[in-house]
Amino acid sequence: MAQASGTFDTYSAVGNREDLEDRIYQITPEETPLISLIGSTKVSAVRHDWQTDTLATPSTSNAQVEGDEYTYDEPDPTTRLSNYTQILRKSVVVSQTQDAVDKAGRAKELAYQMSKRSVELKKDIEATFLSNQASVAGNSTTARKLGGLPAWLTTNAERGTGGADGGFSANTGLVVAATDGTQRAFTKTLLDDALQSVYDAGGAPKIVMVNPYNKRVFSTFMSDANVAAFRMPASERNQGTIMAAADAYMSDWGLIDILPNRVMSASSDLGRNIFVLQPDMLARGVLRPINQDIPAKTGDANKRVWITELTLVVKNEAALGVIADVNTAAA
Repeated sequence: MAQASGTFDTYSAVGNREDLEDRIYQITPEETPLISLIGSTKVSAVRHDWQTDTLATPSTSNAQVEGDEYTYDEPDPTTRLSNYTQILRKSVVVSQTQDAVDKAGRAKELAYQMSKRSVELKKDIEATFLSNQASVAGNSTTARKLGGLPAWLTTNAERGTGGADGGFSANTGLVVAATDGTQRAFTKTLLDDALQSVYDAGGAPKIVMVNPYNKRVFSTFMSDANVAAFRMPASERNQGTIMAAADAYMSDWGLIDILPNRVMSASSDLGRNIFVLQPDMLARGVLRPINQDIPAKTGDANKRVWITELTLVVKNEAALGVIADVNTAAA
């Protein structure tokens, strides 16, 4: 078929209105599982300190002679820990013209951009807490940094070959980053060993946090020869359902929720750690809550800044665990 001679079509026309939907489709995940799990505590200085203590190892030789004169045990001092606050911010500047013109998908450009930046700031906090970041005291030219969760964990750390613990240094008052080891597959044995280590240390593990790839690996544990198979009977009227995933693990130390965290897929460094968590042993130490700052105008544009200052409080790292140096994707 050919177009009739002299047809005036859309290719020649001038003035046809564009067909632009009045919506913006954004699928980037907004959730921040770790900071949603843990509570917050108010801090009042750029270095936040807290203390831990332990009980003596149970003794089977505590038998005393009748009428014996008392002797006194020398008490052990508490352990003092600290982490520095870190300033995080997101900023935007929008011309007043852009705010005034008619736009698709949003009424005000400045409000839309600030909404995006607020979510991005929360995800930056999540990523920073999950990062193997050493703490930095900072000075007038160097930004302070908080010590991230992987750097804190030493008591219950399952590491790959060549990996080494970091941890808090009482001598410097700083958290040292862990040393990466050779990556390996996430296995049920590694999971069970980490859970037992946390339990033996006195913790009460509740959550295992993984990147999405290792959530899939965990779901394969049900096929392990040592795991009892489970099945869901299919109704006679409905198609059968293949059960090929798992969200919780009834371990020898209680029911453990397996929680995937998409922020841990943001980089291979974030995804190489799997965390065994007791959420009440972690907190956001907030010096300055997230606040919108309005800088002075210096031109024909509006400036806005989201800013916060906070730290990660690891109340007692022995209640937590890490399976470090796991693969972050299929080989």
